[in-house]
Amino acid sequence: MRVYLAVPLVSNRAIGRARTMAEAIRDAGHELTSPWNIEPTEVASPSALNVFKRDRDGSRAADVLVADATDPSTGVGMEVMAAYDAGRRVILVRRRGKRISAMLEHMDRKELLEYEDESEIYEGLRKLLR
Repeated sequence: MRVYLAVPLVSNRAIGRARTMAEAIRDAGHELTSPWNIEPTEVASPSALNVFKRDRDGSRAADVLVADATDPSTGVGMEVMAAYDAGRRVILVRRRGKRISAMLEHMDRKELLEYEDESEIYEGLRKLLR
């Protein structure tokens, strides 16, 4: 399967958690279609790369979208919406008991992976992606 990983890139960036999620996706035998999300933050000028188009199209084209919903991110929310509107499977990852946006909370057709400790993410996500 082609899996798009949506994670905060500016505010609330958690690169370690993003890399753990990417590793779980790959170790489950799937293609990570958004490898830029686990690299250092992009510094390209806005004219050099159309981030909106890349992320919107990538979210829609993947078979599954896995989103780090632990902390608020406008970009992640937009990627979730694009995948949802395209009828894709959406998996939200968040810390247990942590409040997420009401929009994501009330979204139907989502799967939720909750964790107490980030060490639980790897195995939990691999199981969901089998």
